Amino acid sequence: MKNQPKYLLLSLPIILAMLSMSCSLSSLMGDDGGLEPTPTRTPLPTFTPTSEGVGFIEVAPIPTEDTSQPVEQPTDEAVAVADAGQTEEQTDEQTEEPLDEPTPTATLVVQDTPTPEVPPTEVPPAHPIANVQQNMNVRSGPGTNYLPVGSASAGDSSAIIGRNDDNSWIQVEYPSEDGKGWVYAQLIDIQGDISTLPIGIPSMDPIPPAPPPEPEPEQSAPPPEPKYQFTPAPGWHASENAGIVHFKGRIYDPGGNLVNGYSILIDNWAWKVISHPSGGSHWYPGNRIGEWDIVFPKEQMAQAQGLWYMSVVIYQCDFIAGFDAQCKNYTQLSREHKIEVVSPDESIINADWTCNWDCDKGVYRSWSKDRGYE
Repeated sequence: MKNQPKYLLLSLPIILAMLSMSCSLSSLMGDDGGLEPTPTRTPLPTFTPTSEGVGFIEVAPIPTEDTSQPVEQPTDEAVAVADAGQTEEQTDEQTEEPLDEPTPTATLVVQDTPTPEVPPTEVPPAHPIANVQQNMNVRSGPGTNYLPVGSASAGDSSAIIGRNDDNSWIQVEYPSEDGKGWVYAQLIDIQGDISTLPIGIPSMDPIPPAPPPEPEPEQSAPPPEPKYQFTPAPGWHASENAGIVHFKGRIYDPGGNLVNGYSILIDNWAWKVISHPSGGSHWYPGNRIGEWDIVFPKEQMAQAQGLWYMSVVIYQCDFIAGFDAQCKNYTQLSREHKIEVVSPDESIINADWTCNWDCDKGVYRSWSKDRGYE
């Protein structure tokens, strides 16, 4: 059975009392004057109070209503209609206990102020960085007098951990025995500040410098190797003779021995004269070993004045048939040397020569009446 409103329960005793009184009045009003035996009066029922809580329908608490609005009280007709409208099906239903609605509470909403975005700052590396610009050696210390511990290629990078006093060499992390190496600063690009880095310690001692070479004992310079077979010997000089112009001299080998068989050519661009080969011969038996000469008599002195060019030649005309001072068939064996004849003070010219090789290959080596030319 559904729970009934509280005011219906309170009005139930009143309704029963009214019904009882109505029955009594109706019996009195039905008397038409005849006497009828009065029936025995049925005693009114006696209401025995029910123990507390027994036989009462449990009523759910009424939700709290707003007391500021007037509450409409139900009339007697509304109560009767409500009482008559109860059905058996309604008695089997049980109303669901309404839930208390939470009292709304004012909430203070605090709007967060947007924090301005700060661009991320680049975190500097723990060490400055060395970027290698070209292929190079990595050494055990700050200098080329330290042995290499490896090499680095262009594009390699490594952390800088030290430096030398003038920052010309940089110490970097390198996979050597102690994990360090040195590179030349001018061959790398340095990223960062190295001024606060410590002065690095070399991994090993530098290569000791090579001892200075011991001075060689002084030696006289060797004579220059001659370019010609014949060269002028020391002792060229001129002397006075008022009667003739005389060119003369001797030919020696490197050991100072006199050499036969070679001639001297003099040339002043007007005359060209060849001397008799050095030494005596069938044609000039009075010549001594190694000597040569050319004589201009007094009547030709005027033509013999001035500059001459002198050289050594080998006579290649037919010497056995005779000797010709104007022979055109010869081979020059020395460089030309310039001399000057100034009569009478320098009319005798003495010019000695040195034969440097093949000194026995002249026209002859010796001559004698018994054996002839050799």
